[in-house]
Amino acid sequence: MSRLFAIALTAILAASTAAQAGDYKLGQLTIRQAWSRPAQAGMNGVGFFTVVNAGKTPVTLKSVETPAAGKAEIHQSSTKGGVMSMRRQDNGVVIPAGGQVAFAPGGYHLMLIGLKTAQAQGQKVPVTLVFDNGRKAQVELAVQLAPPSGQAAPAGEHHH
Repeated sequence: MSRLFAIALTAILAASTAAQAGDYKLGQLTIRQAWSRPAQAGMNGVGFFTVVNAGKTPVTLKSVETPAAGKAEIHQSSTKGGVMSMRRQDNGVVIPAGGQVAFAPGGYHLMLIGLKTAQAQGQKVPVTLVFDNGRKAQVELAVQLAPPSGQAAPAGEHHH
């Protein structure tokens, strides 16, 4: 009986570890640690994650779609001379061959403009990442107060 319990416990722990990892695969791409912050309906939300390209050619994230907001865009925040600015990335973001790009506070991020409902801690926000080759990755952003462990927020991060 204890052996059966141990097997069942191992299966449960393996499933929960996989669910917590939150990795999404699309060919040679892996989208890791997708998350968002809590936000009120009608306000703007954000999306953060890391895209890893194990392929031999660069791939461009061209756009993002979501039913959770009126509009979704790719943005980049930067600080110059102590002034933070944010620019929409109309040409997308290139993920280099064999490299990765982090979408994190203070840098690249998704803007979810005009949230249709509130995003509460513990919820999931569906987004679709659209790449230059026409492929789409369906990802869920985990709504939480802080970045996943191992993903530090830069100092002076920008809140929406």
